[in-house]
Amino acid sequence: MARAFDLLRNDLVFVSPYERAVMAKAGVHPHRSWRGSEHLEQLVLGPDAEHRIGVLLLPPLPDGATSLPPDLVRQVEGAVRSLRSKTRLVVAMSPWGYKREQELLSAPGPLPDLLLGSGLGIGLVGNIEAKGKTLWVRAFAQGKSMSRIDILAWPDHANINFKWTEAQNIRMTLFGLTDQYQEDSHMLSLMQSLGTD
Repeated sequence: MARAFDLLRNDLVFVSPYERAVMAKAGVHPHRSWRGSEHLEQLVLGPDAEHRIGVLLLPPLPDGATSLPPDLVRQVEGAVRSLRSKTRLVVAMSPWGYKREQELLSAPGPLPDLLLGSGLGIGLVGNIEAKGKTLWVRAFAQGKSMSRIDILAWPDHANINFKWTEAQNIRMTLFGLTDQYQEDSHMLSLMQSLGTD
C-alpha cells in the first residue's frame, strides 16, 4: 500500500495514529509525506505566497469522548487564525466522525475554509456550513468514490459577507469509481501483488 501511495506523489497523506499502528503491524512504514499524530498539526503547502494553503491535521479525540473538548476547539480556532495570516485557504483534515465534525462547525470560529472529514458517519459530497464559511466534505464508505473540489475564487477573509457559493466560487464533484474507469495497469498489478481486491 505504501508503494501505491508513493505512485500518487501526494504532497501530504493524512494518516491517523490508529491507521499508522495498523500499517506498522502489517510491516508498512510511514513515508515522509505521511503526517498525523496525537497532536494538532499545522502545515503550509504551496509554491509561493499567492498559492499557499494552510493545512490542519486534527488529532484523534480522547477515548470515550462524547463531545469535543472545549480547549481542543480553542486550539483549532487559534490554528485557523494563525494559518489565515499567512495563507489563502485553510483546510482541516479530521478523523473525528460526522457528529464531532458537525459539533466543530457549530463553534463560533474562526473555522477552516474546507473541512475534509472521515471516521464514523455518512459521506458528504459537499455541504456548505458555518453560515457559508466552510465547505464540509466527508469520505464515503468503502472508498469507492473520489471527491473533487474546485476553488473558483479564493475566500475573501477581509469581507465579513464572504460565503462559499456553489458554481460561483467553489464547485464540488463526486466521482463514483465504477467499471467505467479503467485501472492503471501498473497500479492494478501492484495492488494485486498486495492481495487487495
